[in-house]
Amino acid sequence: MSDVVFKVQHLKKYYEINLGMFKQPKIVKAVDDISFEVRKGEVLSLVGESGCGKSTTAKLLLKIEEPTDGTITFEGQDITQLHGDELSTYRSKVQIIFQDPYSSLNPRWKVGRIIGEPLTLNTDMTAPQIEERVRYLMEKVGMAPDWYDRYPHQFSGGQRQRIGIARALALNPEVIVCDEPVSALDVSIQAQVLNLLLDLQEEFDLTYVFISHDLSVVEHISDRIVVMYYGEIVEAKPVDALFANPEHPYTRKLLSAIPMIKSVS
Repeated sequence: MSDVVFKVQHLKKYYEINLGMFKQPKIVKAVDDISFEVRKGEVLSLVGESGCGKSTTAKLLLKIEEPTDGTITFEGQDITQLHGDELSTYRSKVQIIFQDPYSSLNPRWKVGRIIGEPLTLNTDMTAPQIEERVRYLMEKVGMAPDWYDRYPHQFSGGQRQRIGIARALALNPEVIVCDEPVSALDVSIQAQVLNLLLDLQEEFDLTYVFISHDLSVVEHISDRIVVMYYGEIVEAKPVDALFANPEHPYTRKLLSAIPMIKSVS
């Protein structure tokens, strides 16, 4: 059986912007004819500056947006053709961790309800079964049991992102799209969250599509890196090869932006 989870071929997403009654609409090519594969068990990172198309690509993988052209197959099945129960099944297999741990959690809900909501909506589990599952996931992401009845405002950014990670794990997904999951966190917390993601990947046999604007963040978590620039893929390599021999000028620009720590003799 193929180890390819996602196969993206000639994917395009164009937006038409109306400039007024007497002007021709402007076409914005957010994603412009890209192709790549995501293999089971790996971390594939999509990297580029804001506006390069990486988050739009993530929305297309999640079927939040529909492509203008091209195909996305998940385990051999064209996701653009999914509807009803098939779409629900797909979305249970592919989950997301959002960028902003502050706005992605309902401030009126307690932690237990936030993490358990996917189970409430998508399974026949009883309330006690859902609570048991939620408490299990809280433990796995490093949350104390007594956090179950607290509200999001009572937590730090790193703790809130752990809530989001637990929610993404609720339905036993195969793939998690990580949309800039540490960019809103302090540098001191980023490494903790990245290490947690790697531990969970091994324990739950997960595949990650990791979105980031920062090569220094993805260096130690990625197996392969896809560099995007103005909606196109300009370079795609295993992580060690990309850092050792960046070929495209834009990749070299991103690498040059990584802060270097100088040793003091």
